[in-house]
Amino acid sequence: MSVGQICTRGAVTVPLGASLEEAAGKMLEFGVGAVIVTDDSVAPPAVAGILTDRDIVRARLGHCGALSAISVAGVMTRNPLVFDANETLTNALRALRARDVRRAPVLGRDGRLIGLLSSDDLLAEFAAELGALAQVVARQGRGRQH
Repeated sequence: MSVGQICTRGAVTVPLGASLEEAAGKMLEFGVGAVIVTDDSVAPPAVAGILTDRDIVRARLGHCGALSAISVAGVMTRNPLVFDANETLTNALRALRARDVRRAPVLGRDGRLIGLLSSDDLLAEFAAELGALAQVVARQGRGRQH
């Protein structure tokens, strides 16, 4: 199993020049807690950073101006962890832990953004694998009792 198989497809993006008001609006519209910031001046658009709802709250508390006056570029996490779609789940978990982050963009072979991997995606996949393993152990235990 690879990160490309379990990541959330259709990640929500905002351009590097967007305001926090625009980014917050997209988060609200799509019901997400993070957006991927893209540099659309190159082809394909490059991942420039990640912006979370928490980043917006911190920025707002630190500035007196309106969200429309604060740039995404000044608040986002730059140089985010980025995964190739073929990365293994175990390596992805290690990398997320090492960088102390919960989310990372996933790129396809051509360098295009294909999705966003979150710790929740990994948790769901690992939980399903543990559940399957528990069923095997339970079946083997029942077989020994007869």
